[in-house]
Amino acid sequence: MSHPFVDRLEDLRNRLARMTALVQQAVERAVQAVLEGDASLARQVIDGDARIDELEVQIEKQAIDLLALYQPAAGDLRLITVVIKVNSDFERIADCAVNVAQRALPLAHEKGTAAAVTSHQVPTDLRVMATGVIATLRDTIKAFNLSDEPLAHKLLKGDDVVDALYHQIVQDTLAEMQNDSHGANTDLSTIMIAKNLERIADHCVNIAEDVVYVQSGRIIRHSHAV
Repeated sequence: MSHPFVDRLEDLRNRLARMTALVQQAVERAVQAVLEGDASLARQVIDGDARIDELEVQIEKQAIDLLALYQPAAGDLRLITVVIKVNSDFERIADCAVNVAQRALPLAHEKGTAAAVTSHQVPTDLRVMATGVIATLRDTIKAFNLSDEPLAHKLLKGDDVVDALYHQIVQDTLAEMQNDSHGANTDLSTIMIAKNLERIADHCVNIAEDVVYVQSGRIIRHSHAV
C-alpha cells in the first residue's frame, strides 16, 4: 500500500486510541461516582459523552473513506472493518458509563450531599463486579491497541465471572426489596448499575472476538471455540 494510506491508517488507529482513553476514563469515573457517592464525578461522565460521540462519528467516516479510496485487501481490510465495529462498541460502553453515572446522581442526592453513598453502603458483589469490569476494559483496550490475541482469548474466558456476579446481585437485591420496600429506588438503581456493568463486559467480549479476527482471520463470534 502507498505511504498516504499507511499514514492515514495510523492516524485512524491513533484517533481510536484517544477515544478509548476517554471511554476508559468515563467508566472509571462512573464507577467511582457510585462507590463514593460523588455527584460531581457523575456529572463529568455525563457532560463528557458528547466528545466521545463526536469522535465515534469522525472515526467511522475516516474508516469508510479509507475503504472507498484505497480498497485495501487482506489484513488491512480486516483491520479497517474491525475498527468500524469496535468503534461502535466503545461508544456503547461510554453510553453504559453515562447510564451508571445517571443512576449515581439520585443516590448521592438522597441525603443531600455529594458523598451520600459511601463505599461501605454499596453491596460487596457490586464493588467486586465494578472493579473486575474496569480491569476487563483496560485489558480489552490493551489487547486491541497491541493486537494481543492471547490476551483477547483470556478475556473471552473470563466473562462468566461477571455474568455470575450480575445474577447474584439481581437475586440478592430483589430479595432485599421484598423484605424492605422503603429502599426500592436505591435497590432498583443497584440492579441497573449492575446491568450496565454487565453490558460493558459484553462489549469487551465483542472487541476481544474482533482482535482474534484481525490477527487470525477466524470468526469466533457465538462459538467461543478459542
